[in-house]
Amino acid sequence: MEYDIIEKVTELSLSGLRLDAKLARAARLLLDAVPYEQCVFYILDPEKKVFEKKAFAGEEITLIESYGETQGLPGLVKKKKSPVEIYKKDPASTVWEGVDDAGLKGYKSALAYPLKDKENFFGVVYLKSARKAEVSKMKRRVLGIMALQASSFIKCADLAESHERIHRELKEIEERLASSEKLMALGDMAATLAHEIRNPLISIGGFVGRLKKHLGPGSPCIPYVDQVLKEVGRLEKLMNGVTSFVKDSAVNLRPDDLNGIMDEVLEIFEDEFTAHGIQVKKAFSEVSIGVEVDREQLKIAFDNLIVNAIQSMEHGGVLQLSTSLEGGRAVVSIADSGGGIEPRNLGFIFNPFFTTKTHGTGLGLPITNSIILRHKGAIEVENNPGVGVTFRVMLPYLRQLRSAG
Repeated sequence: MEYDIIEKVTELSLSGLRLDAKLARAARLLLDAVPYEQCVFYILDPEKKVFEKKAFAGEEITLIESYGETQGLPGLVKKKKSPVEIYKKDPASTVWEGVDDAGLKGYKSALAYPLKDKENFFGVVYLKSARKAEVSKMKRRVLGIMALQASSFIKCADLAESHERIHRELKEIEERLASSEKLMALGDMAATLAHEIRNPLISIGGFVGRLKKHLGPGSPCIPYVDQVLKEVGRLEKLMNGVTSFVKDSAVNLRPDDLNGIMDEVLEIFEDEFTAHGIQVKKAFSEVSIGVEVDREQLKIAFDNLIVNAIQSMEHGGVLQLSTSLEGGRAVVSIADSGGGIEPRNLGFIFNPFFTTKTHGTGLGLPITNSIILRHKGAIEVENNPGVGVTFRVMLPYLRQLRSAG
């Protein structure tokens, strides 16, 4: 009988069931082997410092969902790293030899085994009975073996989860690497094109400007000349953007106040906000937020994000800006009510030259992303199609702003 149960638990370890399903079946097998009415597997979460119920079988009377890592019998087992067996005459009591455990109410006997290997403590298998339970040496050996097998379930599940996480991270790294290689090739090509195009473009603009001076005020050619000058200006702007993007400008980092930088950026756009009927709502941190940044480059990054927001709200809207500290990072949030980004375009917005605007260069967001990355920061995009989009810029927080300055 005992060896049949061990064999069944061994078969469980080879099955493709989830951890909770394996432990639930193991709990039922344990109750078949020993004289207890309830069996619970508690797994220790080392970060939360809590034993959490993962699976159980039998009665649901006084079924405790979780214990602190030092509470009750599970806490005592963790402390001793060995099994704990108790018997108390009064089933209404929750205390045994100074250990208070709400899970003991209604029970006289309890037995708790550690789930561990030589290096790690995973949790506890906790058995209870309303009567005095007597367990033979053979059954105790079976309990010990099954506890080891359950420990192997947990360890294998942890390893599988770790493997999946590493696989996801490697896949993300491969995707970023592939994207970086494409950008490097594109950058080389763009730098060459920018160099080759800029000089003749300057000449074209200069000659057309001179030509305009020789034309009479009423000449029918004036509109054509103006259009040429306009397009030359647009191409020059594009070339400047290309140069800014491909140039690996070193950042000159200095201690600064993020709120002050944002205030300075907003001043530039006051007339634009008024012209487009945009309401600006600020929710800046009441205290200074220290960052170590290249002020001018960071202003360019925020300029681009605000320009994007303005262009999405040409006929009015609300621009919400906030600064805060989150998880040890300085965060700037820029949210518009311009209708959001088409979901099919969301994955391309940081690609150079990708744009949905008639006169856009497709370099604003890539340049912004490049600047933030140089500052060891990151950008998150929260898109709400039909409503608006929020860009969250996260930068390393400088705790000692005043002394650093």
